[in-house]
Amino acid sequence: MEKLHGYHENRWFKKSKKAGKSKNLPIYKCASPLYHKSSQGAGNGVAPHKAYEKGENGKMKWKNKIFSLLLAGTMAAACLTGCAGETASGSTPVAGSSVPPTSTAESGEPVQATYPLSEEPVTLRVYMKDSSGKSLDFNEIAGYKAAFEKLGVNVEFIIPATGSEADQFNLMIASGEYPDIILWDFSSTPMSLPEMVNSGVLIDMDEYIRQYAPNYMKLLNEREEYLKEATADNGHLLSMYAFNEGVPVSGGPTIRADLLEKYNLDIPVTINDWTEVMTALKENGVAYPMICGKQRDGSIWFDGFLSAYKTSNVFCLDDKTGEVVFGPATDNFKEYVAQLNAWFEAGLIDPEFSSLDGTAMNARLTDGRSASAPNMQLSYHIGNITKVARETNPEFEFVGCPWPVLNEEDQPSYVVKAIAYSGKQAAITSACEDPVIATQFLDYFYSEEGQDFLCWGIEGESYSVNEDGTKQFTDGIMNNPDGKNPQEAILAYATPQYNFANVMLNEPYAQIITTLPEQLSARNTWLDADAGVALPRVTVAADVQSDYSMLMNDIDTYVQEMYVKFISGQASLDTDWESYVNTLNGMGLETATQYMADAYAKYQQR
Repeated sequence: MEKLHGYHENRWFKKSKKAGKSKNLPIYKCASPLYHKSSQGAGNGVAPHKAYEKGENGKMKWKNKIFSLLLAGTMAAACLTGCAGETASGSTPVAGSSVPPTSTAESGEPVQATYPLSEEPVTLRVYMKDSSGKSLDFNEIAGYKAAFEKLGVNVEFIIPATGSEADQFNLMIASGEYPDIILWDFSSTPMSLPEMVNSGVLIDMDEYIRQYAPNYMKLLNEREEYLKEATADNGHLLSMYAFNEGVPVSGGPTIRADLLEKYNLDIPVTINDWTEVMTALKENGVAYPMICGKQRDGSIWFDGFLSAYKTSNVFCLDDKTGEVVFGPATDNFKEYVAQLNAWFEAGLIDPEFSSLDGTAMNARLTDGRSASAPNMQLSYHIGNITKVARETNPEFEFVGCPWPVLNEEDQPSYVVKAIAYSGKQAAITSACEDPVIATQFLDYFYSEEGQDFLCWGIEGESYSVNEDGTKQFTDGIMNNPDGKNPQEAILAYATPQYNFANVMLNEPYAQIITTLPEQLSARNTWLDADAGVALPRVTVAADVQSDYSMLMNDIDTYVQEMYVKFISGQASLDTDWESYVNTLNGMGLETATQYMADAYAKYQQR
C-alpha cells in the first residue's frame, strides 16, 4: 500500500541461479523499463524482440505511446462514469496477435520447485486491487501468511485506492515504475496484455510458465477450456490466469417463496408464468412485483429474462445460424424488450427502476413493495435481505427460479456475459529481477496445498478434513463468536470468494456464500442449464483493440439509453426500432461485429 519506487534506467536484471541449473534463460539489460529482450532471447538462437524503434529517441517514442494510450483510456473512463458506466461489451478481452511467434527450439524439462524458493531473502512486489472492498492486509490473512513463509518470500502488496483503481493503474503503467508482478484484469485496460508485452512493460512468460510452472501447466492440460482462455492467438502463455473451478453463476431470477405459498402460486417457469404470477401478486397488494437496480458499472438490465429469447445484451451467437451477432440489435432482443414494456405498462415493474441503486432495490424487496428480481445475487441480495426481513417477518423466504423459457419444453440457459472461466491474470513485469522465482511463486498457488491455503485457510483452525477427504469450515467460521457472518469471518484465514492467482474452488465458495438452505437450492437451480447463445471469452485482436473499444463505448452508451426508453415507453418499438438499429450501424456496429467474429474464429482455432 505504497507508492511504487526504485525502478531506474540502466538497471541489470540478474539471471536466476535456478535458471542456470536447467537452461540459459535470458539475462535482461534494459535501457529503460519499457524495453526488454524476449524471454526466448538467450541461449536458444532466437533474436531478442525489441519493443521500440531503434534510434536515440526510441525509448521516448514508446513512453509517449503508452502515456497517450493510457491517458486516453483514463479520459474515456471518466466520461463513461458520467454516462452509463463501464459496460460488459466494453470490457471484452483482447489479446495475442501482436506478439511475435515463439521459436520451435527445444525447451528445457519442467522444473519442480523446492521450498523455500531461495536460500537468500526474496521480496516480490505485487500490484493488485482489493476485490473485497474491505481494505484487507493480505500479509495478515493466515493462509496467505503460511504460504509466504513456506515459499520463503516476503510479499509487498501495492493496493490502489478503492474507487480509483483504473486511474491509478494507468498512471502506474505510464510512469515506467513497475512492481515485480501485476495481478489484474487486463481486459479492462487501455493497452492489451500483448501490447504491454510488446512495449516492454511485461515480459512474455511463455517459456517460464512451460518450464517453471508445472502445477499451472497440469491444470491447463486437464481443462481444455482453461487452456483456450489462457492461450494468446499466437500460442503463447503470456501470463498466469486466475480461474473459476466451474461456470461462475452466482445469481439468477428469484421470487418470494412465502408469497407463492400464501397465494397458492407455482414457481414461474415460462414467460407467461411470470406474467400470471406477477399479476396475482399485484392484485394481492404487492405494489410492483418486479424490481431491478443499477449494476456495479451503473448499467440497468433485466438480464435474467434474456435467455428465454435466445439473445444477450452483448455479442452472442445467432440461435439459428451460429454467427456472431450483437444481441441488442436483433429481432430476438426486440421481442424481449417488448415483453418488458408490456410488464411496465401493466404496473408489474417498478417505474423508478432506472434510478434505483442496490441499496434502494434491497429496501423495496425487504419491505414487500417488490417481490422478485431478474438476477439476484446469492449473498448480497438473498442472504442480506432475508436476514433483515426476518427480524419482522419470520416467514420471509426467497426461492431461486429456473432460467425462464418461452415454452415449457425449451432448454433453459443461464445468463452470463461470456462463458468465462477466468478473470484476473498474473503478469511479470520487466522490472522483475528474477522471473524464475516469480513464476515459481505464482505456480505454488495452483498446487493442492497452495489452493487450500488461499481457499480454506489453516487446517484445524478455519477448516477440518472429514474421513472421506472432504473439507468443511469450522464452527468458528460458520457461527463466529464475535458475531461476524461467515463471509467476514473467513477473511482472517482465506479468501474463498476472491481470486488471487489461483483457482477459486466451488466447495469453499459455496459453503461461505450459501449459508441458507434457499441459497444452496437457488444456486443448484441456476446451474441446471446450458450456455445457450453465450460466446466463450473470446479475445479481440490487439491491433484493432483501440478502435473496437472506442466504437463499443459509444454503442453501449446509446443501447443503454434506448433500452430504458423502450421499456418505459418513451420510445416506441413500432416506430423507433428501425431508426435505433440504423443508428447503431452508423456508429460502426458492423465493424465491431466483424472484429468480434474474427476473434471468435481465432478462439475456435486454438
